[in-house]
Amino acid sequence: MRRPLVAAVTAAALVPIWSPAAGADGGFRLPQRFFIAHRASGSFLAPENTAAAFESGIRDPDADLLEFDVQVLRDGVGGVWHDLSVNRITPETGRADARTSKQFKRLRIDAHTWFGGTARDTHPLLLDEVLASYAKRKQLLAHPKDSRAARLVIRHVVARHLTGHVQMQTNTLSDAVAARRAGITAQFLIGTEREAVSPKTIRRAGIQRVSINSQLPDSLIAKYVRAGLVVACFNVESQTRRDDLYRLGVRGIDTDDPVYLHGTRYRRTSDPFATGTYAPGHMGATQTAAAMTQYQRGRFTAPDWWTIPYGRADLYTRQGWARLDRSYTLRATVRFDRLGAHRSDAAAVHFSSPTDDPFGARTPGYDLSLREDGRLVLTKDHRQLASVRTPAITRAGTTATLTVTVAPWTITVQRAGTRGVTVSDTSYRGHYLYLGRINAGHDGPQLSFHDVSVE
Repeated sequence: MRRPLVAAVTAAALVPIWSPAAGADGGFRLPQRFFIAHRASGSFLAPENTAAAFESGIRDPDADLLEFDVQVLRDGVGGVWHDLSVNRITPETGRADARTSKQFKRLRIDAHTWFGGTARDTHPLLLDEVLASYAKRKQLLAHPKDSRAARLVIRHVVARHLTGHVQMQTNTLSDAVAARRAGITAQFLIGTEREAVSPKTIRRAGIQRVSINSQLPDSLIAKYVRAGLVVACFNVESQTRRDDLYRLGVRGIDTDDPVYLHGTRYRRTSDPFATGTYAPGHMGATQTAAAMTQYQRGRFTAPDWWTIPYGRADLYTRQGWARLDRSYTLRATVRFDRLGAHRSDAAAVHFSSPTDDPFGARTPGYDLSLREDGRLVLTKDHRQLASVRTPAITRAGTTATLTVTVAPWTITVQRAGTRGVTVSDTSYRGHYLYLGRINAGHDGPQLSFHDVSVE
């Protein structure tokens, strides 16, 4: 069941949070509502755990803590890496911790292939490199992947006198306690209901902060808030869910997109596709940092197009750079690069949605689809509101410009060069826009968009 729309929450005053344990925060103050940048900058904004990600996170005024992952390599050195294997983001295979530090450093992170855009291939970082280069430039949050890695993090942070600059999160309470005793601020992770240690036990251990999977029941999350703990939630990728969590009393948002989740700094009236980089809020239907693929997110193609590759199933990608109001005119040029197998396959624009979760079959709002048979169809909640016939799309490379005019009481849609249609409907006037394609579970079509504007 979809969550109901909640009103946008205004930014709170920056009230310091202090851990009761003496010196536990090392003099560092978190704002009342804080943002944790997942994998150094937010994995939707830069290739995860790389130097480019740390530099991006340091520049981002919306990122209060830069989270990064640590594993122990074969020679006992700390490697900054998330997955157990290297398969997802390098051309190689096998376990990360089976490599020595020299072998690990020689890995090529194939960022251009798996992250896309203008991202450059690079090499992974070691724990010592991260501490030396970034710890005194912005507050870091180390996430050791096991107890051995936790001991390594604690030892290196203490030895470098960085307890006021580096915090630690872990799903092992004893490791959190060890960090606290070493003078490092510790945050206890709860990923599943089975890991849900009672708030009383956490407080008794001297831990004041927890980070909870945002997909766990609201009633469980609220229990930790009521216990007086400082609660953060991961991974939060929509403003809709952010506002739900704020209503529960959650203070911290751990996200792959802190710029978009902060929600006040980044807005555009025309698409940023020509930059060849993913703008804040650009998220595919099933996108996660662990499954980053250009199929789910689309890819940039010269000179200023954004392309949904030929593939299977419906696919809509949220366009977080745009904010729709109660009245606006939306224009978008779409090119059918490769036709699908059925004449009902379509380019689609989903608009005025009141929620911004990853797109699903029940996402509320309106769909304007241009089918390969030429029909321009406006639907609401899978119910047709209007349809008008336009010339069929019969050849690859055909372009069409679509216009949507939303007024307080009406919606008008048109394909350039053809007659449009107007309907009276006031059901949705939400802020969110998605671009995508419709097919029926078979391959195709490949579509490219550009010159998308909101006036």
